[in-house]
Amino acid sequence: MNINELHSLAINGDKKAEEKLFHQLSDRFYYFIRQRVGSKDDNEEIVQDALTTIAEQYKNIKFHVSFSAWAYRVLENKLNSFYRRKYGWSEKRAELHELGLIKENWIPDLNIIRRLLKCLKKVSKANIKYSRVLNLHYQGYTVKEIGKTLTISDNAVYLVLSRARKALLECLAKEEMSDV
Repeated sequence: MNINELHSLAINGDKKAEEKLFHQLSDRFYYFIRQRVGSKDDNEEIVQDALTTIAEQYKNIKFHVSFSAWAYRVLENKLNSFYRRKYGWSEKRAELHELGLIKENWIPDLNIIRRLLKCLKKVSKANIKYSRVLNLHYQGYTVKEIGKTLTISDNAVYLVLSRARKALLECLAKEEMSDV
């Protein structure tokens, strides 16, 4: 019996089908994650997080494609979230610290933050795609993930990212001159 058939039985109240459904999902998810993540603890965390989300929501959702497609999408989202958490800001911070570009007790300049937010708003008003690409890139998404999210090619992501950075830098330079 496949996962979609087990799902149908489980939402109709069959406890054995529900147990078998989650057992099969668990086995498949562990196999899938084991090929992508090295640590057993990390594997366990990702799979359990995905299964918890599925258990909370699977009875109340109407599926456009199939239950199994939705379940694997939940797993992929948990995996992406794990990667962003693990390799996102903490890795960038460690690199900057090694280069001596940030200090442990560093306090940001509020004037720069104000100027940056003002410029981000201006860039967003000029071209919303610029702010989306900047935001996704800052959050640690890869170029391929950004392209898939915004349905544009990898080259287009690089181009938009370059133009967005340039617009942001130009705005910051103008803001700095107006503060003087």
